[in-house]
Amino acid sequence: MALFAVSAIRPDGGEELLRIEAGDKAGAAAAVAARGLTPIRVQPAREAPPKQASGRARKMATRLARELSVLTAAGLSIEPALAALSRHAAEKQLKAAADMLLADVRNGASLSEAFAKRPELFPSPFPEIAEAGEAGGALGKALGELAEARERREAVKANIQGALAYPAFLMVMAIGAISGLLVFVIPRFEGLFDQIGREVPPQAAFVFGAADAIATFGPWLLAILVVLIFVWRWALTRPAFREAYDRWLLNLPILGTALRTMIAARFCRVLSLLLKNGLSAVPALRLASRAAGNRWAVRRLTEALAEVRTGKGFSERVEASDVLPPLAAELLSVGEEAGDLGAAAERLATFYETQFEQNARLVSRIIEPAVIVFAGIAIGGVIVSILSALVSINEIDF
Repeated sequence: MALFAVSAIRPDGGEELLRIEAGDKAGAAAAVAARGLTPIRVQPAREAPPKQASGRARKMATRLARELSVLTAAGLSIEPALAALSRHAAEKQLKAAADMLLADVRNGASLSEAFAKRPELFPSPFPEIAEAGEAGGALGKALGELAEARERREAVKANIQGALAYPAFLMVMAIGAISGLLVFVIPRFEGLFDQIGREVPPQAAFVFGAADAIATFGPWLLAILVVLIFVWRWALTRPAFREAYDRWLLNLPILGTALRTMIAARFCRVLSLLLKNGLSAVPALRLASRAAGNRWAVRRLTEALAEVRTGKGFSERVEASDVLPPLAAELLSVGEEAGDLGAAAERLATFYETQFEQNARLVSRIIEPAVIVFAGIAIGGVIVSILSALVSINEIDF
């Protein structure tokens, strides 16, 4: 099986682009024709990682899925559900998204097709989950499970950000305090030593030198820093550099382990969600691999999938890919052998989400006192250096 991009003509004359998984181009064209469309161009699709939506857009998509699940579970079909959501949406972005989807549905598209047309707002597995729900007559349930998975992921992310916010605040305040001392306070003491003509003690001379360097080269250093930030952001848009960078992150001693845990949680959560809603193993594995969020991990898992299609067990290839923790590969193998891969993936997702959150809180508890100690040593060192110099002046005069 391979993924194809198919351009097709709708009955109303409009053109639509679909992504179809099939054995060959003819199979992809036949699948599109079965939907009542006329295929005009079929070509292999590139499985590039989707563009990352903003945090606000991700929350909007989750809320839309949640509210649609409630409305459709209450008995509304998708068109009146979207119309009701559009009428009563309090947020402009949510209303705009509902209006776009409603226009597509009124033009004959299904909800899954409307999702697929806007991957920047509704990335995988939105279209696939909706399509599975439509096929099984349980769209509300499918959307509810999708919303629940995304809400759980966003809650974990919010907890981690909350745990790291205070250490980050302390670090910013420490850097600000040290910079303020070096820029505004230390030069006054340096002028005092110049006036009395005394030799500056070594520790105070070091502090004065740092203050002079900041005063002389500070603007240039700031300009260089801004340029480096722009260059770095540009480099991260280059696929080869980003993949190498992502691989380097995964090989770091502590952070790499945490990132592998996060990748395992994402992969297993999406896999369980897709399998639970009726997708077959191969497309579910492909979509779950793309949800890893790390370019190098996506490529390695995609390569593992290519060998699955030739008949090898997926769990064996996962272990060989060196992306997921060994426990994940072992339990996926047990689930695969028992014919219950979805349940195994769901248990693993819950386990790794909990583990990742606990690790983040542990790191926060370690970073917080470390930042306090760093700030105390740095600020205290500057103050002690100046005070010792002043004491030495008094001793000499006495």
